[in-house]
Amino acid sequence: MDKPKLCDLLGARYYGTFWVRDVRMQDWGSDLVLDCSYEPGEPDAPIPFRLTLHDCREIQWRVYAHLKHPEDTTLPAELVNVALGAGNHHKPLNLLTDSFGLTVLYGELQVLKTG
Repeated sequence: MDKPKLCDLLGARYYGTFWVRDVRMQDWGSDLVLDCSYEPGEPDAPIPFRLTLHDCREIQWRVYAHLKHPEDTTLPAELVNVALGAGNHHKPLNLLTDSFGLTVLYGELQVLKTG
């Protein structure tokens, strides 16, 4: 599990909850962008960040639940487990949420605070 590693990259303490708020493909799937946030809990404020996978070669997507909000908006998915893998297509990223699972063989991983 690489949640503590993500916290280190964000400069946050590890006690909170990660959320995936949106997933977008760019350049026909060559880049995969995940808009996320980390909620470390009081007294710290939530940290929005973007996880971008560049030069993707293979993407496997598994949907576990179809959750609909009464106002027909998509709810964020709670990150259950993540293994960041290794770049240059050596080892895939494996991400599991309460709504979907994702496995991506990628060239470069970028984590960027957006807030």
